[in-house]
Amino acid sequence: MKKILIITYYWSPAGGAAIQRILKFVQYMVKYDYQPIILTVKKGEYQAFDTGLEKLIPNSCLVFKTGIREPGGLYKRFVGMKQNEPIPDSVLTEKKISWKKKLANWIRLNLFIPDAKIGWKPYAVKQGGKIISKYHPDIIFSSSPPPTVHLIAKTLSKKYGIKWVADFRDPWTNIHYYNQLPKNKLSQLIDKYLEKAVLKTADKITVVNKDFFDEIDNNKEVVIPNGFDSSDFPENLPNVRNDKFTIRWTGSYKPRQYLDSFFDALKEMILQMNMQNSFRLEFIGNADPNVKSKIINKNLPFEINFKDFVEHEKIIKSILQSDMLLLVIGVSDRAPHILSTKIFEYLLSHKPIVAFGPKNGAADKLLQKTKSGRLYDYDNEKSAVNFIKEQIINWRNNKVYKDYNEKEINKYERKVLTKKLIKVFEEII
Repeated sequence: MKKILIITYYWSPAGGAAIQRILKFVQYMVKYDYQPIILTVKKGEYQAFDTGLEKLIPNSCLVFKTGIREPGGLYKRFVGMKQNEPIPDSVLTEKKISWKKKLANWIRLNLFIPDAKIGWKPYAVKQGGKIISKYHPDIIFSSSPPPTVHLIAKTLSKKYGIKWVADFRDPWTNIHYYNQLPKNKLSQLIDKYLEKAVLKTADKITVVNKDFFDEIDNNKEVVIPNGFDSSDFPENLPNVRNDKFTIRWTGSYKPRQYLDSFFDALKEMILQMNMQNSFRLEFIGNADPNVKSKIINKNLPFEINFKDFVEHEKIIKSILQSDMLLLVIGVSDRAPHILSTKIFEYLLSHKPIVAFGPKNGAADKLLQKTKSGRLYDYDNEKSAVNFIKEQIINWRNNKVYKDYNEKEINKYERKVLTKKLIKVFEEII
């Protein structure tokens, strides 16, 4: 059995999309005769927790957790947050913030490079050395964000002469909000230097989608998208018809995903169809407080719910119990390259998806191939609402959505994607 040292900040009890990719790789790589050894943190600054995922960790998987010095606690005290309160995803891109937050963000971005987890590196390198000396792993696999994991892997790979694969769930300096951040030129230069060093040193680079990097050796880069695990779903998918036509959104809901005109168009349609008492819109996950307030203040004439993050098992159930699913690729110059994690579990549900984003972008192409729904430009809310209207008529007539392409959808099964990753390992070991 080959051994693989996996360096990841996100691990149980973390919840949400961040842990899904690594956990599913681990779950299935044991079937290919690989023993995973996890190197992670004892107490991470997580947006969500999901202890229910622990049961998916294989018995043969070894887990080592180290200490970490990160500025989260100091940040919270400085800006007046509670210590048990999670720091929002959008903290670095908020527009109207206090001088304290501005100062704290500037310090975070210019003194903690490449990210706020850099204080983990000495702990992880020390523990990683002990793991390597005892277990002699055949390969190292690091998965970001945060990019710090790759600096840890780079150090261990060089010191012990072990092959290394760097995995990117998100871009590094090309991430959609990077140019909006108050980073000085020196910090940007250092960040870019570290990124280039990782891309040059790693034996292979795996990414969830193309165009993460301006310069990369195409022979090194392998696209392994996110996906779904059919074992998380019941064998026979239920055909649910709710008492109210129910559209759901799952996961974080951020300011760049809020489309004001969509809610106006939706309101107009519901009034025209006289569906005030038979329509429901539901958001499950961490909704940005400002966005939530905007929606509530619209006084929409139908039921609208905001629910906090729930365990993955319950998220799947909510998806399956929907009549339609909503997806918005956040507005940014990187939007054409973004494939939201949630889209893949949406696919397997066989529920129609109404989406917003760039036409002919990655998400649009995926929906076209799988025939799982339709994507509209951000300002084409009227066409999107007409598509919703079509599904409401089908719902009234007990007609089930069957346009999806099952063969194309199955390409994103986690077992299939793990096999592709194992092939990458075998090529370089």
